Amino acid sequence: MALNIVEVAVGDRSIGLAVARPEGAPKAAGSFSHGAFSAPRKYATLLEGWAAAGLLVAAPLHVDSTDHPQREAYDQGAVWRTRLEDQAAALDWLAGQGGEGLAAAGHSFGALLALAAGGASVLAPPGAPTLDARVKAVVALSPPPATPPLIAAEGFTTTSAPLLVQTGDADVLPGFVDDWRMRLIAYEAPKPGDRHALVLPGVDHYFGGLICRPELPGPAQADGLARAIAASADLVLAHAAGDASAAARIAAWSNDPSFTTR
Repeated sequence: MALNIVEVAVGDRSIGLAVARPEGAPKAAGSFSHGAFSAPRKYATLLEGWAAAGLLVAAPLHVDSTDHPQREAYDQGAVWRTRLEDQAAALDWLAGQGGEGLAAAGHSFGALLALAAGGASVLAPPGAPTLDARVKAVVALSPPPATPPLIAAEGFTTTSAPLLVQTGDADVLPGFVDDWRMRLIAYEAPKPGDRHALVLPGVDHYFGGLICRPELPGPAQADGLARAIAASADLVLAHAAGDASAAARIAAWSNDPSFTTR
């Protein structure tokens, strides 16, 4: 299974969507936003894992990526606006592929975009897209804590879509996130109801280099990534596809000490 690139236009920009397709007809579809400076290709294991579970996934290459050919043309102030536009374009493209229910997912900085599509109150330039009523599930992998001005602590309270927040007990970035528990504000702040957290033992911000930064020496945390893929796919299938068996699996995750629901 390989990622295919589809070009879509937003205004005068062209956005490359890395697309992971399931073998058969998609059961649901989701956008994915990569971490700061990274690229969709550095998440191939994650995206292909979702596709293997039946999801059609579209991941834009954001302008802050070191892979982006026009990176130098955009200043820091343009990064957030264009990321919001990119996510909306990915969701629009996915919606045009058929009748699948939609989800929004992201890792690290990208997780803020997914949360915004699910109702979190983020700083938004005039006209920039945020809440998307088509989004029936949000997957926030290793989201940042409150990061004013992009999002204040109270901004997490308005998330309305069913939600999975994933982190690990080694998921720290010294000087920014000194305690992995800071990431759980995205799970703890919204009203209870279809909120889930997966805290994986021994898992760091990059699953040992399996996502975002493949140049890291590891060791690869493959078991943790497989569990994150399974739980997040179940959430999307349960809420975006109305899959009763996936909903039953989500309920069964409550027997796992790494998984909590509120």
